[in-house]
Amino acid sequence: MQKKFLLPILFSLIMISILCEQGIILSIQRVRASPATIYVPDAYDTIQAAINAADPGDTIIVRPKIYSEHVLVNKTLTLIGRDRNATIIDGSGLGNVIHIVSSNVSIINFTIQNSGVEIDNSGILLSGDVNTTIRNNVIKNNLIGILFRRSNYTLLMDNIIHNNMESGVRLEASNFNDIIGNTLTNNTIGVRIQGSYNTFYHNNFIHNKYFQVRILGGVSNRWDNGAEGNYWSDYYGLDTNGDGIGDTDLLSLVDYKPLIEPWSMTRVFHVKSGENPITVESNCTIASFNFNHSLSQISFRITGPSGMTFFCNVSVPKSLLNAASPENWLVQLNNTDISARTTIIKNDHTSLYFTYNLSTYVVRIRVVGTGNFMPYVIGCGVAITVIAITTLVILKKKKKHQMK
Repeated sequence: MQKKFLLPILFSLIMISILCEQGIILSIQRVRASPATIYVPDAYDTIQAAINAADPGDTIIVRPKIYSEHVLVNKTLTLIGRDRNATIIDGSGLGNVIHIVSSNVSIINFTIQNSGVEIDNSGILLSGDVNTTIRNNVIKNNLIGILFRRSNYTLLMDNIIHNNMESGVRLEASNFNDIIGNTLTNNTIGVRIQGSYNTFYHNNFIHNKYFQVRILGGVSNRWDNGAEGNYWSDYYGLDTNGDGIGDTDLLSLVDYKPLIEPWSMTRVFHVKSGENPITVESNCTIASFNFNHSLSQISFRITGPSGMTFFCNVSVPKSLLNAASPENWLVQLNNTDISARTTIIKNDHTSLYFTYNLSTYVVRIRVVGTGNFMPYVIGCGVAITVIAITTLVILKKKKKHQMK
């Protein structure tokens, strides 16, 4: 009876051994419970070695250093440099510096430079990928800064792209990409386009040598977000209503909502010589800034697409405006009081943070009631001095009259 059960078991073991030798049964791989974080050069000397060792979904954090290598990203990964100005990937004048062939890749916070100068050598080459994010990088001194080749649904955001020999950004058969908030300067061509349904806004096109934009093919590319377009160093039109958007001599080729000033999420306004400035951070266009000391008031215009939520953070030095308490700040949008929706933080500056649904608004920020603390103290001091002098004069006159 025992032999009857042992024979099938023995046969199964022999078959498993044969299949393993033939490579038909694969070894069982360990599955990670969650993505890992790999540090370069701590764990691996090069970025490529870290990529080769990583599993899809991992994050590779790269410490500041010059990495002279050519990086192939062939799996879903996030690559983050610790300091974009000091974490440098240098192609040493050969080939592509970074070549992305997988989808759902993020490249953040690097300087990417010195590609080769052969045909189509690029700082970043995107090949057949989707859902890639290229954000907050400096991309310079390449033949092509970034080349999209059959690359769709990519986000290119907040990069500085300059001094590239052929073009800063080049799209070939690439569609549905978002190019937002980048500065393209001193490239031979700013953007070269052969693709459709791509969206461009909040970009700064500054002194690109031959063309700011060259369109070779494609349809339905958009150059605004519904309210704001891009800044062009060769646009000389006027902003007749003071909303920060040009409305005369429009660029017939592309942008019908050009920005009057270069796009930046942080705007700095010096209202008084020698004083600390007022800083306004926002994800929409700020224009017509004014500071009225006699009214204890800041005002400016804010413009963005309807239906989107904007944020605004206004940092005010105490030497310019101060309030006895948060209740003495009045914040208005088009004369509607939103003070109750404003977060106020007080340290060496007063920070006033609020959000709202976007449209075009006039923002007014005032100190009311017992606010404007510094002028109030000075006023009290003057009043006390006047009262004291008046009292002394009355006493002297009274004493002189008694002596008579």
